Amino acid sequence: MGQFTMTTGGISPRSQMRFGFVSLVMVMFGFMTLMSVISLTSLTSQATMGYEIEKLEAQKEELVSDMEVNDMLILEARSLDTIMGSAVVLNMVRADSDVVAYIEPVVTVASSAY
Repeated sequence: MGQFTMTTGGISPRSQMRFGFVSLVMVMFGFMTLMSVISLTSLTSQATMGYEIEKLEAQKEELVSDMEVNDMLILEARSLDTIMGSAVVLNMVRADSDVVAYIEPVVTVASSAY
């Protein structure tokens, strides 16, 4: 296996590619920067999801309390006391049996030709 070196004339075999201390530090700094960006992106997305979850939970609690209030209002509207106290029911008059006339039906309303 041959060794290669970068020279001004191109790649020449049997030469070594040497990295100095400064190059090694720069490469390590680049890797650290890359890892920092990846970790920061991950933490930011997790924090954002946490805020969204808290917001949705607060909205859910508000909707549940609104639903309970609506259920109580519906039950109150359906209660017998509310119905008996309404103006429509208070203005109703009981019919006398002498005034009521029932109509008896004639044989049929419609008949088939067959």
